[in-house]
Amino acid sequence: MPQPIEKPNPDSLYCQACLHGRGELIYYASCQNSCAVCRSALLPVDFAGMSRELPSIKDILEDPSASFWLRQALRGALARDPVDAANDAEMLVSLLDARCRGALRS
Repeated sequence: MPQPIEKPNPDSLYCQACLHGRGELIYYASCQNSCAVCRSALLPVDFAGMSRELPSIKDILEDPSASFWLRQALRGALARDPVDAANDAEMLVSLLDARCRGALRS
């Protein structure tokens, strides 16, 4: 079972080069000057983008720019028990995240 991801300290820094080049997000304390892996400069973690509100399910279902796959998955999830659907969605996120990270490392 994957470990829950905790939000880093708001003063945390990260290495953009490692995130984009290796698919690894490594958090550093604010006193750190450079990445321990590649020695690149560190950037502050941007929490402003994390506070945006999610669109409603209705908004997604009515949005023509939303992917067919997403709208179909939402319709299917709405017909299920919400706890089971949420648990399956979390597993799907973990699996797809691991697949994406693997592809970025290749």
